[in-house]
Order: sequence, then C-alpha cells, then structure tokens
Amino acid sequence: MEWTEDLSVGNEVIDEQHKELFRKINDLVLAINHSVCKYKIGDVIRFLDEYIVFHFSEEEKMMQKSSYPGYKAHKAQHEDFKRNFEELKGELVKLDGGKKPGSYDLSVQTNQVVVDWILEHIAKVDKKLGEFLSPSS
Repeated sequence: MEWTEDLSVGNEVIDEQHKELFRKINDLVLAINHSVCKYKIGDVIRFLDEYIVFHFSEEEKMMQKSSYPGYKAHKAQHEDFKRNFEELKGELVKLDGGKKPGSYDLSVQTNQVVVDWILEHIAKVDKKLGEFLSPSS
C-alpha cells in the first residue's frame, strides 16, 4: 500500500505518524511476498503495540484541546481497533509466549486489519479531524 497525498489529513504530526505506519505495513507486505513474514510479524506487532498507544493518545489530545465535536465517536473507533489488535497480539503470544516465529496466517491477518483500518479510519475519520484542525477551516 502506497502513501499518497489524498490520504493526508492536513496535519503534519498526524501525517508523519501515518507515514510511519505505512512503512511498517509495507515492510510486512514485502516479507509476506518473500515468504519470510513469520520472522517479521513479531517486530510488526511490537511496533503496532507502541504505535497505537502513542498515536491514538496524540490524536485524542488534539481532539480534546480543540474541542473536536466528533471526539467520542473517534475515540470509540480507536478503542475498537485496540480490541482487534489485542486479539492479534494474543495470537503471537500463543506461539510459545512470542518466542517462536510468527505465522504466515498471522502476518496476512495483521496486514488485512491494518489495511482495513487505513482505508476506513485514516481516509475518512482522520480526514474529518484534519479538516477541523486545519487553520483554513
């Protein structure tokens, strides 16, 4: 999946964080295509674990600070993603406490969850936040 400017929310901080997410997911896609994803998925899951805590917190602070009217619905989507992610993380932990390499299935499932998130949340919900935060609004 390639970052394009139409995915930009117009906020430099949020956009840079989204670009980092794209880089990690693209690394996972390459690993899937080269049949080495089971060795990469642990790193991706750990990245996502840190990323969602930091990124969601940053977005939520921005929403609160600006009195964003869509805060509750936006935060609820973050909570839904966190629950979905916890399931993925649980699958990795089942693999000998995360010590064994991941699996192809877990890699593909993780990729799909994040791509779906990008298409639904970033491209639509975060766009609305970016428009609200934009000084030209």
